[in-house]
Amino acid sequence: MLVPLKNKKKIELLFHSGEKKSSEFFECRHLSSLDDQGALRFVVVAPKKNFPRAVDRNKIKRRMREIVRKKRSLLESSGFNWFLFVYLKEEVLSSEAMQKEFTKLVRSL
Repeated sequence: MLVPLKNKKKIELLFHSGEKKSSEFFECRHLSSLDDQGALRFVVVAPKKNFPRAVDRNKIKRRMREIVRKKRSLLESSGFNWFLFVYLKEEVLSSEAMQKEFTKLVRSL
């Protein structure tokens, strides 16, 4: 089951103690947690520093959430169950380009 991670303390724990893996478009922090066995939890971030307009941040987050939903099987096979994805590019890319780069990143975990 794929569930958003919404607890602020858990997100901070993931950000500070999670392992980091980066690609050209994304940064992924991942962690195995004993709290939620069987549930994949994720957070999607589009920094306000790179995208001052909320419309662009929301578009990126919508696209990333959809990609995470489609690629759930890859995340399940990675062995981790908490993920934080940060979008690093400074322009909005197409869904197809984002999906290709996301797939490469998750396979390298």
